Amino acid sequence: MMMMTFTLAVSTIFLLASSSAYGFTTSPTSFATTNTATTLVVQRTLRSSSSSSVHNNINNHLRFFDNNVPTSSSVTTTSLAASLPISSAISTVDISRTILGLLLAQKISNSGFKKQSLSKSGAMSAFLVASLSLATSLRNGLTLLAFYWTSSKLTRVGSKIKGKLEEGHTEGGERGASQVFACSLIAVLCACLRRIFVGKDGPLLTLSSSLSQQHLLGDQLTLAYVAFFACCAGDTWASELGVLSKSKPRLIVKPWKQVPPGTNGGVSLVGLAASAAGGTLMGLIHGLLVPGGIASVLPFNVPSLLCAVSSDAFKREVLILSLVGFVGGFGGSLLDSLLGATIQATYYDNTEQKIVKRPGPNVTKVGGWGFLSNEMVNVVSTALSALIAALATRSLLSNMI
Repeated sequence: MMMMTFTLAVSTIFLLASSSAYGFTTSPTSFATTNTATTLVVQRTLRSSSSSSVHNNINNHLRFFDNNVPTSSSVTTTSLAASLPISSAISTVDISRTILGLLLAQKISNSGFKKQSLSKSGAMSAFLVASLSLATSLRNGLTLLAFYWTSSKLTRVGSKIKGKLEEGHTEGGERGASQVFACSLIAVLCACLRRIFVGKDGPLLTLSSSLSQQHLLGDQLTLAYVAFFACCAGDTWASELGVLSKSKPRLIVKPWKQVPPGTNGGVSLVGLAASAAGGTLMGLIHGLLVPGGIASVLPFNVPSLLCAVSSDAFKREVLILSLVGFVGGFGGSLLDSLLGATIQATYYDNTEQKIVKRPGPNVTKVGGWGFLSNEMVNVVSTALSALIAALATRSLLSNMI
């Protein structure tokens, strides 16, 4: 299973690294050469993998490149592929970052498994999503890792108290594959789509009549990525810190009703403040790490050497993404609580005096109809947050020039 996950990650990253965003030249020769070389390398990967899903995914990508790469009748792609290495068409910096991303993702997933913050399946899933995020851009990967790191740390805060309030709580908060994917997969898909169809990561653009739909799509996917992790962080921070509040939470659909700590749909001032802080931090990190951003505030002539963006563009980036993070964290947490109070069931064990996952003897149903699990509620709330951010991109950017 680990080998299959590793093969899938490496193969997908290789295809990302082979996209035009990674430095293809515009001549038909280099396009055809690189595409053929890519095909040869991926075919070797396919022969060493037994996963049919890996075969299908990579073949679909190869068909995309075959259909979109310009060809020339005067070019013999086989001879060119044999004489020119694929690395000649790919940025060394991008390859280095991708390799570093694989190593960093492996280290973090192994560390999470040893510290019991990740189960075995969770560690493999974390390795996959972290590798892909770091392959698309440095700030995408670091934003994801910031969410994972802060969430893991907050899970350990007051772990003994949480164990008395909620069934199944462990000191490390061991997360499985379903939890990892629920809090990352959609955002990682957004990052991959942006990298393949739009290009390298960069600052948000100022909307104008000449702005192409491709550029708008890039900004929409960037805002969706930030809003997704802002919602994840907001919900996680609110859950991990709100449950420790000295005052009992109130049910979001019935604010006058107090409920036991840990109840789905229960909110408190501590939890709401934590959700806003968590979301804002995700947006702030993503904004500060925009390529060329920090270089714009360095002294002397360093900015010109580091391809810095203008200081105004950097400030605008940080401001917009911090705002998106705040709204995504605070609003996303409220949305998650609303869903949790209505379509997710909550049970309270009167004997143990704690929230439990299933009905049983001496167990009272506190609220909710039980249509969705906790992971599915997270998927719905984060997906809606990302979608709303993407739809609001044009209006947001046009009003914050």
